[in-house]
Amino acid sequence: MEDALSDVLRLIRLKSCVYFVRDFRAPWGMEMDSGPVAQFHAVVRGDCVVETGGRRHSVTAGDVILFPRGSAHVLADQAGRAAIPGPQVMASFSGDHPFFVEGESATQLVCGHFEYRDDVRHPLIAQLPDLILVHAFDALSRGTVDSVLPLLVREMQHGGPGAATVVERLAEVLLIQVLRAHLAREHAPRGFLSGLADPRLARAIGRVHHEAESRLTLDTLARTAGMSRSAFASHFKSRIGLSPIEYLTKWRMYRAGELLRGQGLPLDRVAEKVGYDSAISFIRAFKREFKISPGQYRRAQRPAPGGD
Repeated sequence: MEDALSDVLRLIRLKSCVYFVRDFRAPWGMEMDSGPVAQFHAVVRGDCVVETGGRRHSVTAGDVILFPRGSAHVLADQAGRAAIPGPQVMASFSGDHPFFVEGESATQLVCGHFEYRDDVRHPLIAQLPDLILVHAFDALSRGTVDSVLPLLVREMQHGGPGAATVVERLAEVLLIQVLRAHLAREHAPRGFLSGLADPRLARAIGRVHHEAESRLTLDTLARTAGMSRSAFASHFKSRIGLSPIEYLTKWRMYRAGELLRGQGLPLDRVAEKVGYDSAISFIRAFKREFKISPGQYRRAQRPAPGGD
């Protein structure tokens, strides 16, 4: 049985884009506006500071900085440095006069972003902090992040045929390793990742993910977790932020969306495959989650006539 985190990452259709691996020579500063994608930076060599939300963090070689919801931020060689907007910096790299190529001290950065579907509001993304910072010296990240980053840089600088695909996949692995490190040190009482860190809740979530078509009930999930009905319901809600049945319903609707996107099944079969005896009750639940009917959702996924 695959784990719940893999299920969620597959569901949100993670896609990576790596912009560059480059040396930034002091003095330098780069400012990124907030945006719809998750931005990341990895420090390959040297050090710098990152400022976001009124707070400043020092980062050094091997550290990875992730902004899960694309929060605005500034990277610079030192605090207070005047920063140039990121799009201007990117444009300069393809011209005759790239920024930040003169100076004594160089910081090498890998920068990029991750995209995911915006129609799926899974708690994993909604509950992540605005900033995740994984330090190379953190014991929880050793053997994970630091094993992926050198491979990513090597492919970007010296890769052969297929390097672009390898870079994309390695960036996605890097994200998973960052989330693993974040999960391993997660002490917050709430959140999907903290729920996965609880073996009892993880068992129940796994059953939801892989038996969504079954007649799962609160009692069934509580027995899977090895807890009483009331204790399980209370503990699940306090950790995940949703009741067990609310999460079950959401996951069923996400699975239904996948079936509507990829298969020509009639609605009653889709309803059956996600645990509903009645197409009517399924349609009502689907509209509550996606704000449109299953039929409208399916039509919206079809390519436009003449499109690729």
